[in-house]
Amino acid sequence: MSKIIMWIEDRFMDTQSHNKLMESAGNNDVLITTDIEKIHKHVNEIEIVLGDFPRECLSMLPNLKWFQQFGTGVEWLFNHPELKQQPFILTNCSDGHHDVVADHLMAMLLSIVRNIPSYVKSQSQSTWQHTSLTDCSSLFQLRGKTVLVIGLGSVGLAIIKRIKPFGVNIIGVRKNKNEAVEGVSKIYGVDELHLAAQQAEITVSTLPRTEQTTHIFGRDFFHSMKKPSFFFNIGRGNSVDETSLVEALNSGILNGAAIDVTAEEPLNSTSLLWSAKNLLITPHIGGTYDEVIHTWRNVALDNLQLYMSGDTLRNLVNKNQGY
Repeated sequence: MSKIIMWIEDRFMDTQSHNKLMESAGNNDVLITTDIEKIHKHVNEIEIVLGDFPRECLSMLPNLKWFQQFGTGVEWLFNHPELKQQPFILTNCSDGHHDVVADHLMAMLLSIVRNIPSYVKSQSQSTWQHTSLTDCSSLFQLRGKTVLVIGLGSVGLAIIKRIKPFGVNIIGVRKNKNEAVEGVSKIYGVDELHLAAQQAEITVSTLPRTEQTTHIFGRDFFHSMKKPSFFFNIGRGNSVDETSLVEALNSGILNGAAIDVTAEEPLNSTSLLWSAKNLLITPHIGGTYDEVIHTWRNVALDNLQLYMSGDTLRNLVNKNQGY
């Protein structure tokens, strides 16, 4: 009999979710565990895996048909390229935390354009940092600015929904520039990235990690941005040439930036990013919140119902494209 693995700690499975799992599983055996030794006993029987299963262990499941991972990013495929060719279906939880990622982006964006980190530093030093009305070049208003959102998936759309009421003009970049998006005045193709940057004071990236996105934001991009210019990355760290970002900040090409992701995580203590001017760094927590595991669990269980009934799954991932 085939087996379904629910890779999750018992404390995250309440009675309701446990019953839903069992009902959806039908005649399949279910094993709820985070013990890899138990998996070794059933490798030939496992057809479905749900949860934060160790990616390096997927290759030992010859009959795997579907893997519902927790989280969104599938950059682990770069470390296990052989899994791209295996026929199992891959889904993620991309629609399970796009709202909180967008919330985090807005928190970073408002902090930088209103120079909040500087005032937090002054507060820690018991210093009243006076800002003259005739010399307030570090404080900006969003109204009237143009915001460029690069990547118009679920996170990009959630960001647009939040920032539009601030009175900004929103433009976007996506592969299919002919597909209109509500609230976006103009959409550019990926090959028009620098042209789009010339129109916007604020750039937000939600791009995933792919071979095509590596260092897409470099010296030429930062120099092409409309002034004053701000850059925010809530996608993946590989997209940014970090040396160019530091240079743009320290030279004043960029007025400020905030990143939730870096090319190397955790970020090395010797990285120049730590000392870059007007840069806010958060440690890849954009999608983290108090109920995130419960949310991912529910996405997995909903998808299991769809799978068992033969319906189209949510959050399908193209393993070759990386999103």
